[in-house]
Amino acid sequence: MCPMPDDLKQEPNGDDESIEVEVVELVDDQGEKEEFVILEEITFEGRPFCIMVPLEDIQAHNDAHDADTPHSHDDESTMNLEIFEVKGDSYVPLEDDALAERLMAHLDEQADQLADDED
Repeated sequence: MCPMPDDLKQEPNGDDESIEVEVVELVDDQGEKEEFVILEEITFEGRPFCIMVPLEDIQAHNDAHDADTPHSHDDESTMNLEIFEVKGDSYVPLEDDALAERLMAHLDEQADQLADDED
């Protein structure tokens, strides 16, 4: 379990300082610290979840994009999405693969609906 931080950092996203992201620092069972960006907070099947990506993945992606490398256009290959269940004051990595698949399918459906509404 990773305890929730007392305060969340708000950091600018890339060069556009008008877009802020929530960054949390989580500590794993071995005491290793890693910063994550919260992409989405969602309640699914009556349980709260956070979809996050490691901050270093976003920084690497932005650096590659800025350098205009061949991989700069392959957004998903550099992003490692991680799902955490919010339990009390802690983030718990989701290890139930079936639940993770249902959650991601639900998010895909929502994205499709938003795209349809824009058309």
